[in-house]
Amino acid sequence: MGTGFSGLMALLLGRVGQLAAAFLTIKIATTLLSPAEVGSVNQLNSFAMLLATGLLLPVVAYFTRGVVGWVETHRFEAYARAMLYIIALSAFILSAVGTLLQWGWGFVHDVAVPWVGFLLLVYLIGFSTHNLLINCTAVLGQRKHTAIYSNLAAWLGLAASASLYLQFGTAEVWFLGICIGFLVSGQLFWVFLKNTKSPASGGQRPDQNILPFDVAAVLRFMWPQVLVGVLWWVQSQSYRFQLAEISNVATVGLFFAGYALCSVPMQAFEAAVNEYFGPMLYGKIDMNSQSTVVQAWNLYASVYIPSILIFGGFLAACAPFLVVLALGSEFQAVGTILIWAALGETARALSTVNHALGIAKVDMRRLLPPALAGALAAPVLIQVLAPGEPLLGTAIALCLANAIVLVVVYVLVSLSAPVTWPWKRALAAASLGAAVILAGRAAFDLLPRTPVVALAVCAVLGLFVLAVLYYISRSSLAAVTAKS
Repeated sequence: MGTGFSGLMALLLGRVGQLAAAFLTIKIATTLLSPAEVGSVNQLNSFAMLLATGLLLPVVAYFTRGVVGWVETHRFEAYARAMLYIIALSAFILSAVGTLLQWGWGFVHDVAVPWVGFLLLVYLIGFSTHNLLINCTAVLGQRKHTAIYSNLAAWLGLAASASLYLQFGTAEVWFLGICIGFLVSGQLFWVFLKNTKSPASGGQRPDQNILPFDVAAVLRFMWPQVLVGVLWWVQSQSYRFQLAEISNVATVGLFFAGYALCSVPMQAFEAAVNEYFGPMLYGKIDMNSQSTVVQAWNLYASVYIPSILIFGGFLAACAPFLVVLALGSEFQAVGTILIWAALGETARALSTVNHALGIAKVDMRRLLPPALAGALAAPVLIQVLAPGEPLLGTAIALCLANAIVLVVVYVLVSLSAPVTWPWKRALAAASLGAAVILAGRAAFDLLPRTPVVALAVCAVLGLFVLAVLYYISRSSLAAVTAKS
């Protein structure tokens, strides 16, 4: 599985490469594009994500859950080819629906209807196939491949976006470049499929532990996923349309640029932790035994929760310096919102422990209550807090919505499964995260606010946090070995 040092280094280097690409993308975008163009690009991205969430991503999530068993029983290739056909057919249908919605209601500002339809089609095929590839390689423990494919999409997308924008100078071609990165990476699924071999002793796992891949089974799994995905979209991304009506699309661009400085690294870190410890969670589960699910989740949470708290503190500490490093001159005013963005992203990432439990139990209905709470809270809070201070009000609203979701998740998980929350480790991690925040704040107040100083402070804090996270992962792997 590659859970040793080489696997950890491949994962870390891959994530460093992705983060570098993400921050360089933000830097170049906020230098070349106007706030209004950044706003239009992110409305396009949100619209495409809503359509993908409504059908494609839930099917990919189900497929990921069954990959290990299908490889062992020589079913993977046939199911994978069927999955690719599903993606292609669904992309054409969903892009047509999106085109009609744009024609009737004009969700995306300042982008023509034909462009919207074309970009949706390219995105839905490219992103869904790329997501399928990344998930499969991660679950199978192929960490080097996961890192390579993820970085290929990020860096190729950036190169294509910058080249196309310098040539044509529109928001549409910038988004097209991002789609090209996903599309090229996704086509490498055919290479992955060719090279994925079932073990010679395959077929020995009991059939009752193998997920079926038929319409009835997928629909049972995905209908709550679809509801949850749409509700999650309302909570986390509908602000890009709501804020455009409260203020304007340029404000959307400003807010996204600032919020992304916290959300992008948190999501990358969250994905890295799940890639590294995902096999620990899913690979040791007997679907007929609740005790194995609980034991696996307890071990997973003892790693995941402290790691997120420490990394959240690191983000909050570095946020002012990230503005100096990563944003263009027209976007510097967003620095005041970043502490709220870091806190909100930490709460959001912590709440996904409920999602991990749902995936492990193949029961996504448990995701509905927290998703509903967030979808109700976020738009209401934005409508109340944003009119007076659009940027700060929206940031506080999203932070409070994420906190509400986290409270609901804690109550739901505690009532529905006999799990053990890692309170001592969480408290220690939160204390360390708070200390890192104070150190970062002191450095920002005392040191010159130049790119060189900002980079140095982020590097020093990052090395310290990396050492702490390595210690956590090493102790957890020792616990896994002891229980094996």
